[in-house]
Amino acid sequence: MNTLTWIRRALLLIVLMLCACSTPYRPPQPLDANTNFPGLIDLAARAGGKSADVLLVHGICTHDASWAGVVVSQLMQPLTAATSPTSARAAGTGGPQIQIVSSNVATSAGKLRFDALIWSPLTTPLKRQLCYDQTGKSSVCEGTQSFTPSRARLNARFKDGLIDDCLPDALVYQGVARDDIQRRMRDAILQVMGTSETSPEVPLVVISHSMGSKILFDTLLRMSEEAPGSPAALVAQRAVDRLRLLVMAANQIPLLSLADQQIGAAPLAAAGPDSLQRLLQKRLPAKRAAAAVDQRLTLVAFTDPNDLLSYTLPPEKYAGEGVVVYNILASNAPTYFGLLERPDYAHLNYLTNPDVGRLITCGLPASALCKRE
Repeated sequence: MNTLTWIRRALLLIVLMLCACSTPYRPPQPLDANTNFPGLIDLAARAGGKSADVLLVHGICTHDASWAGVVVSQLMQPLTAATSPTSARAAGTGGPQIQIVSSNVATSAGKLRFDALIWSPLTTPLKRQLCYDQTGKSSVCEGTQSFTPSRARLNARFKDGLIDDCLPDALVYQGVARDDIQRRMRDAILQVMGTSETSPEVPLVVISHSMGSKILFDTLLRMSEEAPGSPAALVAQRAVDRLRLLVMAANQIPLLSLADQQIGAAPLAAAGPDSLQRLLQKRLPAKRAAAAVDQRLTLVAFTDPNDLLSYTLPPEKYAGEGVVVYNILASNAPTYFGLLERPDYAHLNYLTNPDVGRLITCGLPASALCKRE
């Protein structure tokens, strides 16, 4: 085969691959034509000169403090903003602790304070028990003995990542460690919000990914049911009442809630309310009944249909007085030949997807306070 023929065939192959590559939900597509919600910048403008609070919680798979910086940087792309240096601290003492990574952002419209709760240190010691099985060692397994049996390249990648590093987080939380994880999440929430004298009118935003959503909701619900008037109960109630925007990426509640139900129930019996439903029911009646748009809570669920671990959120289960629910479909990575989107990218890339980040920051329709695209 001469060089010219080889080049032509290579170019043809490239063209075919480009044609076979698609991102059907880029830009993201709301399932409801009437989707309308404020972004971070609008909520900063409503904070009355104080900082609107943004709580970030990651999902399954190992994360470290750098995750917070990457996410905040992505969210601030549509804005002209100055960010203070981040600070990190542990919540509580004794044993593995949740790491709190904080940063402040000044924008032309108002201030934002980010607090990221990095809970990976809680499960990392247990996941190290699987290091011997990894073909390509993850960051928590560096220096361990290599796995010598041969694996196909893609099988090895998904075994090392999704199975040995990510799935164990869900198994650990659904098992005997759940109580301890919630206790340590409680310590982190109290450390971030327990000393705050923030006015009830100052907005709170929660951006949670994957199983991080369930850990957070389970913990807040448990705090709200402690002794009336206790610090934990007051913090949880204040958080629920201040919440104006709840962003859930890769929602797993329909799947993970199966672990909270008994078998043998009537086939058509409705499942009991999950922790998010019960939390929303605790919003103060005055807040729920408020007609003002700036008092309502908007729940936005981002789902990549090719994400094997994500589910849309049924609006009828969570919407109510003062609470609106929207689902938005996004493509986190290309789909090849209509057959495959990389499962790890589909699940992990929501908060680094610039299209998703812009919607979170600018809202829909896009705020005039954001830079033009």
